[in-house]
Amino acid sequence: MKWSDLNLKDFDLRDLNFRESASWPPPIKIVFGGLIVVMTVLLGYFLVISGEISNLHQEQRREVQLKQQFEQKALLAAALPAFKKQLKEMQQTYGQLLHQLPSRDEIPVLLRDISTTAQMDGLKQRLFKPTSPLRKNFYAEQPIVMEYVGTYHQLGKFVGDLSALPRIVTLSNIVIKPTAKESNLLSMQVTGVTYRYLQHRRFSGASKVGAHP
Repeated sequence: MKWSDLNLKDFDLRDLNFRESASWPPPIKIVFGGLIVVMTVLLGYFLVISGEISNLHQEQRREVQLKQQFEQKALLAAALPAFKKQLKEMQQTYGQLLHQLPSRDEIPVLLRDISTTAQMDGLKQRLFKPTSPLRKNFYAEQPIVMEYVGTYHQLGKFVGDLSALPRIVTLSNIVIKPTAKESNLLSMQVTGVTYRYLQHRRFSGASKVGAHP
């Protein structure tokens, strides 16, 4: 049978018997064979190829992430010696600062040093009152409410001498006012704070860098 002998307009799919497909006209076989090939390709794409393409895209994204992680870790590895050196310097600095914190037994000595410093600077002491310690993380603050009378230069020298003490003393709540209208004397009210290390509240590295016994 030739293509010209087949009138497709008069063709009805319901007339086909798939059990007798071997006897179908060649054009019909070709059409159905082409449809089967197209359906097989589409089915294979959706069942196999599309999934593999999706996996490929995921692996490509994962590859980019791994490259970024590798670059970050490579930078950290390159900077590790500098970090170790900086950490060692920080530990040394911390140890020096920690050594400046008086222990419980040294607080009375520090208070006496503050009073002696004021006296040597020519100041008149009106008030010297240590208050209750304030507990923090690994240290306690020891506030001292003070009031001194002296000249501007005497007060300035006293503040400078406090900063030169071997133990840390900070000043806050400073109020300076004249004692009389025709006097060159000034009154300075100030809160001094020293810091005491709490031995029983150690944290990582504290026992290795100058902690008080």
